[in-house]
Amino acid sequence: MPSRDPNEAALNARSNLIRMSLVFMAMAGVIAFYIGTGRVQLNDPVELTVQVTQPRSWTEAGPLTLAVNVTLANNTGEAMPLEIDSQCKIFRWFLTDRDQNFVQSQRGDEACVDVPMRGELEGKHSISGEYELELDPSRVKPGDYILFMNYWGNERREPVTIR
Repeated sequence: MPSRDPNEAALNARSNLIRMSLVFMAMAGVIAFYIGTGRVQLNDPVELTVQVTQPRSWTEAGPLTLAVNVTLANNTGEAMPLEIDSQCKIFRWFLTDRDQNFVQSQRGDEACVDVPMRGELEGKHSISGEYELELDPSRVKPGDYILFMNYWGNERREPVTIR
């Protein structure tokens, strides 16, 4: 077998490396183009987003509330049915500590009509809700917690720091 010149082998290796780099850059450009123009969606088909704020700092005397804004987005092109067996269950929540030990849940004395709810969320649309959670200052102290929520049957957990 004839031996190859080391300079020629180095040039071939460099040439191959340049070609491979150009191929990878072209692939990255095509992917970026499709994502940037919206032809490829990176979102989940149904996405529940939550924003939690604490209007007032914790005091032993209370009241302690959390303002929760939830948005349910249908990222598909088709309508999504929304069904829940009671209006009282559109938004449900409970709070745990960092180790997921139960701290407090939604009280059952909120006024609502106990009837089934049905509807649909059109494709590429979203619905939102605003809720005020009343927390018991004797159970909830300053610190880190996890807020578990269910909105129209879609679950989300959100870390919360009470200050």
